[in-house]
Amino acid sequence: MASALDPRTAAPDARVAQLVEDFLDSLISPRTRASYATDLAIFFAWIEGAGVHPLEAQRPHVDRFRNHLTELVDQDGRPSPSGRPRYAPSTVSRRLSAVRSFYAYLADQRVLGASPAVGVRTPRVAKEPRGKGLTGEQLRRLLEAAAEDGPDAEAVVCLLALNGLRVSEVCAAQVDDLRREPGGGRSLRVRGKGGKEVWVPLNDRTERAVLRAAGGRSHGPVARRPGDRRRRAGSVAPLRPFNRQAVWELLAELGRRAGLLGDAGDVDKLHPHVLRHSFVTLLLDQGVSLAAVQDAARHASPETTRLYDRARTGFREHPTHKLRF
Repeated sequence: MASALDPRTAAPDARVAQLVEDFLDSLISPRTRASYATDLAIFFAWIEGAGVHPLEAQRPHVDRFRNHLTELVDQDGRPSPSGRPRYAPSTVSRRLSAVRSFYAYLADQRVLGASPAVGVRTPRVAKEPRGKGLTGEQLRRLLEAAAEDGPDAEAVVCLLALNGLRVSEVCAAQVDDLRREPGGGRSLRVRGKGGKEVWVPLNDRTERAVLRAAGGRSHGPVARRPGDRRRRAGSVAPLRPFNRQAVWELLAELGRRAGLLGDAGDVDKLHPHVLRHSFVTLLLDQGVSLAAVQDAARHASPETTRLYDRARTGFREHPTHKLRF
């Protein structure tokens, strides 16, 4: 699978192109493959400009690549008026992770004697969730707009906000991944990070929306959208699976209809992670235990879940304010 920036075409020769192909094929997650492909293409373009072949790179070259990513310039190389680096720390960390993983693979395959990227330091990434989650009232307005749009839109919003799925998991959800549970209700088989497969119990409203979207079908994507091609007069628009961009566009449109976005809106941004964020924070606000929310969100560490706890980050809720003298 090639990305917009393809390291196979950015590679200096056929041998490196094949090594990149083999490395990407060794990765389990399609999302990681796509991200690392872009990251390696950027690395190859930089190291070509430095006059170094990727298989001859040494530790100082990788250090200089990191410094290039963290320069206080914009992405076009002009001085940054905001004083921010070329890329955000999280992006720099991921790009370096791609380079480290690639060279570790080459060392493991005995292509190189050792990886030149071992021990390269990465910038500190702030351990705070991006953006803010929706309040209960804001989510109700969004769900109303989704229900008015149709069952597919409602299913997408419910899976994100009421079940906390990641956008990639929503796009990959299939009708034949639904399972009826003995005690009533349904679960959805989800393939999460690292290809790990789990059964996620569906919220009651999510279940109803998903079944309406499926419409009696026994296979195919849970939620579908009209095709991009124009319809012929009198014909029915072909339906296609949602992709990440289509979900972002859907949420932006629903946010405007719900009065959440725009001049009169009270939400800065509305994207898939905002709804997953809302899933976690609203459960914590309801008093659900941290361990239960961690399990529902499928966070590897309770520290990740704790970051979303509004009560933990609220200034007036800090224990110091309990001391009154």
